[in-house]
Amino acid sequence: MQLQQINRKGIIIFGAIVLIFVALSLFIYSITGDKGIEERFSDAVGLPGESGEEGYNGIFGFVLEGNHLSFIIILALVITITVLIYIKYKV
Repeated sequence: MQLQQINRKGIIIFGAIVLIFVALSLFIYSITGDKGIEERFSDAVGLPGESGEEGYNGIFGFVLEGNHLSFIIILALVITITVLIYIKYKV
């Protein structure tokens, strides 16, 4: 019984941390918008923007460059390792 209550507290704390990070992420996104790092840097230091080319801004300003399959494989590995650690240590 005591172990279940400790487990619930851990899940509640984890959920609270996730909600805090989601709220912070949305707040920061509302400030920066969907511009990439190069556009924000150019605006910040007063460099002229690149004219003509309005390319794909990606999802929320993030563009995957390179092999997309490698990103999917790495993401799958990270998720798998996280699940295995969660199951092993019953966090």
